[in-house]
Amino acid sequence: MTVDAVDTLLARHEQLPARAQAAARVLQLCDDPDTSAQQLARAIGTDPVFAAKVLRVANSSYYGLSGRVSTLPFAVSVVGFQTVRSLAVVAAAGLDDPDATPHGFWEGAALAATAAEVFAPLLEADTGDAFSLGLLHTLGSALLHQHRPLGLVCLPQPDDVAALADAEVAAYGTTHEVVGARVLSLWHFPDRVCTLIARHHDALLPDAAPLERTLHAARAVADKLLRDVAPDVTDPSIAWLTDGLVTPDELPALYERVSSRAAALLDGLQTRR
Repeated sequence: MTVDAVDTLLARHEQLPARAQAAARVLQLCDDPDTSAQQLARAIGTDPVFAAKVLRVANSSYYGLSGRVSTLPFAVSVVGFQTVRSLAVVAAAGLDDPDATPHGFWEGAALAATAAEVFAPLLEADTGDAFSLGLLHTLGSALLHQHRPLGLVCLPQPDDVAALADAEVAAYGTTHEVVGARVLSLWHFPDRVCTLIARHHDALLPDAAPLERTLHAARAVADKLLRDVAPDVTDPSIAWLTDGLVTPDELPALYERVSSRAAALLDGLQTRR
């Protein structure tokens, strides 16, 4: 793929919000600290499909209010602005179509988002940022998939990350992390989130910021759950990633919590035929 073709591919995704008016308006409102839940709800309500998605997520057992969230303002208050913003990206990028994402995309996203939300308070990272980052950090895979299916995702983590990058560059002229970060930056996501998306395959440094450490820990847990690997109490990796705040003997309970909550979130996220 030529450089011009890559630019054309990116430009197509950069213009997506303009063709999804409700989602575009929500993304704009989320940038304004003075926006109220009522204002956000009104913008969501102009698109019945988007509104149904927000209500379905708010009523999922993930939030413990199944069947009790009947209005959009209440739904916004339940899930929070960062989750609404993430769902706006899902709508703007057309990811509600079951064929719009590679196989396993949503399973990995739900696990990473759930694990990130669990780790965030322990590592003193912003919980909303962590959930959003976990959910959307592999967005680029879905955007590239819409251009040309390749069938590759990075959760579970490939044995050879470089081979994944080489395959994407050969097929698209770029990689999923570059595309995801660039598109979300143009959709006015915080720089701190976009930067971490762009380098989510980089090695974690000992002095990594809390949000970056949260993402790496979440990906490690999601990877093991996707591989159906039993927690190894002798494995020191999660302890290191969490700076010793999660010990190996705490992993079985943590894995069970993340797995059950991710299944509840996935039920709300996935489009039903």
